[in-house]
Amino acid sequence: MTLLKFKNLLSLMFITLCLTMTFNSQTRDDILKMEQRVAHRVDPKQLACLAANIFYEAGHESTEGKAAVARVVMNRVHSGFGNTPCKVVYQATVVHKDDEVIKMCQFSWVCEGKGLPNTHDIQYQNSLQVAYDVLAFDSYKEVLPRSALFFHNLSASIDSSWPYHKIKKIGNHIFYSKQNGKNKQ
Repeated sequence: MTLLKFKNLLSLMFITLCLTMTFNSQTRDDILKMEQRVAHRVDPKQLACLAANIFYEAGHESTEGKAAVARVVMNRVHSGFGNTPCKVVYQATVVHKDDEVIKMCQFSWVCEGKGLPNTHDIQYQNSLQVAYDVLAFDSYKEVLPRSALFFHNLSASIDSSWPYHKIKKIGNHIFYSKQNGKNKQ
């Protein structure tokens, strides 16, 4: 074997070894990530409800703002407002006042009768991704504590006797809990 052929063979072996090591370490890292992030089965109906709520309540907010709205819905599921995201989102109360019947919704867009969002809208796609991450991986738990059950847009006028405690402001929303002593400003 000539010296040139030997050098070429040695170079080829070195490249193969480097590629194999890179592939193996990347594969190990990918496997570890997959083990840490196993998706739960996601019901398409629940995904659509949560995504629509995120879109209408925080569609133009940051990912953190979208995630905060999603976490409030999931916190409400865990707190017994409804046993699914759809039941929480579409929860409404009918109040009879004088001769008038008033429907009160947990989320204003529901009472306004807004239908499904344009699913091609980029803000909806972002809302859908956040909804999926929350339902499949229980993501964004660090955004708000589990006690966060309420929020309102900054443009809404809130009665000063509102019994909830401010937890955090994110984008154009303020998030609240019922609990004393859990306040973060």
